[in-house]
Amino acid sequence: MTTVSSLSMRAGATALAGVLALGALAGCSDDGGDQAEADEPTTGTTATETTSAAPTDYLTVPSSVTLTEPGTDLGLTETASVAWEPRQDAVVALDLTVDRIDETSFKESFEGWVVTKQMKGQTPYFVHVTATNVGDAPVGGLLVPLYALAGGSSLYEPLDFRDETFEPCPGGKLPKRLKAGKTADLCFVYLLPQVEPFMSAAFDPVGDLAPITWTGEITEIEKPKKDEKKRAKKPGNEQRG
Repeated sequence: MTTVSSLSMRAGATALAGVLALGALAGCSDDGGDQAEADEPTTGTTATETTSAAPTDYLTVPSSVTLTEPGTDLGLTETASVAWEPRQDAVVALDLTVDRIDETSFKESFEGWVVTKQMKGQTPYFVHVTATNVGDAPVGGLLVPLYALAGGSSLYEPLDFRDETFEPCPGGKLPKRLKAGKTADLCFVYLLPQVEPFMSAAFDPVGDLAPITWTGEITEIEKPKKDEKKRAKKPGNEQRG
């Protein structure tokens, strides 16, 4: 599979320091422990705070949470209860809803960003997700381990935005502090080889368990008109609830 290491924003003749990192992998497992922001550690649910394990028995979560069975195939707008362990003493539990999957192009959505020759053989996708913290403690600063399933068995990581905000689709990181019961709107960006079109969004549980997937119609995004861009509200992942 093709790996794109970086993407930079162009300002005149100067490349800015805005960098997006993308990894591509097959049969991957969650590595969210490296993604917490240093100044805002994830809290999550600790093992001593929980009272029961979900029937799926792949992670211990609060008794009010029933994790969705690994291998479940959902449609768009359906919700799954998922969990992962960003570090040994914490479990993050979320209700995830994949609302929409958009296929776009570099011409339509990446104006002002440096597109390398390597990237031109790939297709960008935006995946819009609603995430609710169903744990019993705040969490924050984590890139949710939601992947793009392509080619039947290949899982592709989302872009991880670092220095610059990609306004058309800001990324899949949770807000710095998402309180228990609160909801955030996320937008994941994936670059897939043209020979492997997007099949499903996939949450990959721990170990060798089958991913939970969302499958549905992939819509084509349309480039907004200039006057609409001016009126559009700057996107983000502000929490609500």
